[in-house]
Amino acid sequence: MAQVCHGTRFDTLGSMKLFPYDRPASAGEVLDAAFLLFRRTVLGCLPWSLLAVLLGNLPSVYLLATGQSLSLLERKDMIWWGLMAGAAVAGLWVWVFLLLRQYRVACGERPGFFGGALDALRGTPRAIAVILLALLAMTVGTLLLLIPGMYLSVALWPSLTVLMVEKRGPAATLDRALQLVRGHWWHTATILGVAGGVVMALYVVGILIGLMFGQLEGGIDRSAAALVLGIVSGVMAAVFQPLFIALGVAQYLDLLRRMEQPRSEAMGSAVSQPA
Repeated sequence: MAQVCHGTRFDTLGSMKLFPYDRPASAGEVLDAAFLLFRRTVLGCLPWSLLAVLLGNLPSVYLLATGQSLSLLERKDMIWWGLMAGAAVAGLWVWVFLLLRQYRVACGERPGFFGGALDALRGTPRAIAVILLALLAMTVGTLLLLIPGMYLSVALWPSLTVLMVEKRGPAATLDRALQLVRGHWWHTATILGVAGGVVMALYVVGILIGLMFGQLEGGIDRSAAALVLGIVSGVMAAVFQPLFIALGVAQYLDLLRRMEQPRSEAMGSAVSQPA
């Protein structure tokens, strides 16, 4: 097995940092590993995820500053479209940047505050291509039959991690993600479902707490409620982004181990057989 941190083969070093046992992890163990990685990296990731949230709100700030409606159903000018495109690209850059940071921490490294920024910048165009290809595949699968679309939505989840860690091309990245998840779709879907459910519950609780404090201050009107909703949503998004990235890294390392284990067992059996 490869003992390097950033190679394209099975990552023993990274997986052993998160999974201190020689077997595939259960769904609960993957979630525990993801939360452990999140705790180790949250302070270094939070400023960047907050930046992504602020950039994502620039189009709305522009609409408010120019007196335009926030409704997406109304026609918007070219400046708004430019801000939307820029915010989307910048947000994706932050995502892959944090992904590389967390992967390196999982491998035992200690990246600096800007460590991996240029690698993420170089990888952003390929990440855009991967996302577009994945969305196209899921859309076609859903239109042809709902089940293929649902399958691909889970099977392509590791794509960005594969892209940035293994440095493959967009098409090869999607193929590699499908190979990793093949035979482990339910395992992957269960982990995503549990994590998504917990995040949604925490988000609702945060919104309710914010509105409750507003009521304690003597009532809250519609504009104030919208402000509370925006603040809570922004903070939650900034916290949950590195959490979901850590989940992706943990799942990637677990899927690598699951793919590599049959090969290792076969090699061990061949060596142990008498000549």
